[in-house]
Amino acid sequence: MKVVEEKKAYGLATTIAMIVGVVIGSGIYFKVDDILNYAGGNVGLGMTIIALGSFAIVFGSLSISELAIRHSEAGGIFYYYAHYIHPGLATALGIFTAYVYLPTVVAVVTWVAAIFTLGTQSSLEAQVLLAALYLFVLTVLNIFSKWLAGYFQSLSTLIKVIPLIAIALVGLFWQGDFPQAPAITPVAVGWGWLSGLVPLYFAYDGWTVVASIAPEIKNPKKNLARAFIFGPMAILALYLLFFYGLNRILGPDYILMAGNDAVVHATELIYGKTISKILLLVIIIAVLGVSNGMLLGTMRLPQAFAQLGWIKNPKFAKLNLKYQLSIPASLSVVAVAYIWLAVHYLVSKFNLLPGSDISEIAIVFNNLSFVFLYIIVLRLYRKGIIKNKLTGLIAPLLAILSALILLLGGLLTNFKTVTFFLLFCLLFCLAAFAYYQKNQREKG
Repeated sequence: MKVVEEKKAYGLATTIAMIVGVVIGSGIYFKVDDILNYAGGNVGLGMTIIALGSFAIVFGSLSISELAIRHSEAGGIFYYYAHYIHPGLATALGIFTAYVYLPTVVAVVTWVAAIFTLGTQSSLEAQVLLAALYLFVLTVLNIFSKWLAGYFQSLSTLIKVIPLIAIALVGLFWQGDFPQAPAITPVAVGWGWLSGLVPLYFAYDGWTVVASIAPEIKNPKKNLARAFIFGPMAILALYLLFFYGLNRILGPDYILMAGNDAVVHATELIYGKTISKILLLVIIIAVLGVSNGMLLGTMRLPQAFAQLGWIKNPKFAKLNLKYQLSIPASLSVVAVAYIWLAVHYLVSKFNLLPGSDISEIAIVFNNLSFVFLYIIVLRLYRKGIIKNKLTGLIAPLLAILSALILLLGGLLTNFKTVTFFLLFCLLFCLAAFAYYQKNQREKG
């Protein structure tokens, strides 16, 4: 059987752009008020939440960089599960990621892009229809022009930090009065502030998707590890500056009152309506950059899994030489994303998850699954295979602690609902594991 060698399409700059581009672009723009609300209106506590939330991505990426240095095989982080633990676990978590976790995030993020495009006063139906159109355009882009999709990713990353910097830098030196808003005195929230980590993790989510394109990265053993280190550091710095700057310009009272429109009001106050519209366009491109980056990585997962034998589908395993991906496998991801977009519409329409959305619980469950990876790194450190104490011991321990804190924060938001959806995620993974076992019995 002839082995098809994939082209090395992405360098270090594009790989870092992928991490920054996937993570920055949606959550930070419409989750600030949620974080501030869980912090009881206390700006300092809100910044503490952001810093604590960064532990998962900073220390998690430092840990996984040790695995990335040693492996660049197709399948990304799921190859690590199969290689070090069991291919059944890799299959279960891989199928969950490809058809539940990432598609729900893609669906919500494209919807957010539609909200910024149409405005918060538009109907939910119009927003979902535009989101569906955006998803179609990004699908065509990623299937028929990998180069153009990668270029759009780099471009969106370069321009998407403009609104963040435009608000962050002005906010540092802002001397104007806050806009009028009902006064909200910071309140004691007890341990409830941990719930602020749940919307925050949406703003940090998606960084591991880059591991799925490791075979297409130039010099992956060096560039992937570097990208996993430098990307998260830049994201944390930008988030802290943006959060602080926005609060300096509008004040926490006004942000809590304005909600998702806070960023739009801030740009209008600083730059006027004309430039504000230009910055809004940049934000829309930034959000679409998130969708594009996640879709780019996710569409390649089923093909990689089929190639490894985790999914029994010859059509999925066959690589299209012209487009350098499996079109049937890619379209299966897109089809599921459309289904989750429809589910998101129903959940939003009937307010089934007040103050949340379908992606957040999947994010909590997904971060818990990373504990397996951190344990692998700890085991390699204990055996002396990993020599670096920071990346082999300290980082994975702090990453595990962060994942457990996130779980606690999620349960504090709505114990019954969160427990229900976590159980759904668990049952889905168990069903995927049973699917793997069935395939193995048929082979044997």
